[in-house]
Amino acid sequence: MERPDIIYFFKKPEEIPSGIVNQIHSVIEDCGGVGTSWVNENLQKAFLIGYAEHAGKVVGTSTHKFPKEAYRKKIEAATGLDLAGYLERGYTAVRSEYRDLGIGGKLIRGLIERSEGKKIYVTIRLDNIPPLKMTYREGMVLAGRFINERTGHELGVFTSQPPPLKKVA
Repeated sequence: MERPDIIYFFKKPEEIPSGIVNQIHSVIEDCGGVGTSWVNENLQKAFLIGYAEHAGKVVGTSTHKFPKEAYRKKIEAATGLDLAGYLERGYTAVRSEYRDLGIGGKLIRGLIERSEGKKIYVTIRLDNIPPLKMTYREGMVLAGRFINERTGHELGVFTSQPPPLKKVA
C-alpha cells in the first residue's frame, strides 16, 4: 500500500545536507542488520543515495556504493565470481513503523533506474527472508553463496546482471 505523503529522493552524497545524512545514518543504525563502522565513510563516497521522507523525517534508505576492494576480493575468493566494476547495494533500511508499504522496493528500483546501467550486487543473509523477497521482486538473481567467516552465517550474492566467474590461471 503506497502512501502519497512519502517523498523519495535520489542524490549524490555531496547534494545531501548533513542533517539528512545524520538521519540516514540513524535509520541504518536503528534498523540493525549491518555493521556500522564504515557507514559515514561509505555514505560520503557513495555513488548514489536514495532516501524516503515522511513529515520531514527520513524513514527509509538504500545506497549504491563503491565496494571496499578488500571486501569485494574476499567475496570473489569465496564465490569464484568477478565483481569488478559492480556497485554494491547496501544500507537498505526502513523504520519498523513504515515497513510493508513498498518503501524499500521503491528505493531499490529508483537507485537502479538512476545508476546509469551500472551492474549492482548485494550480499544478504540467506535466512533473512524479507530482504530476500524484496531483492527477488526487484529482479536481482542469486549468483553465488559463501559463509561469513566472522559470523558463520551463509550469505548470498545477488546481482542485477550475472557476473562472470573469475579466470583461474
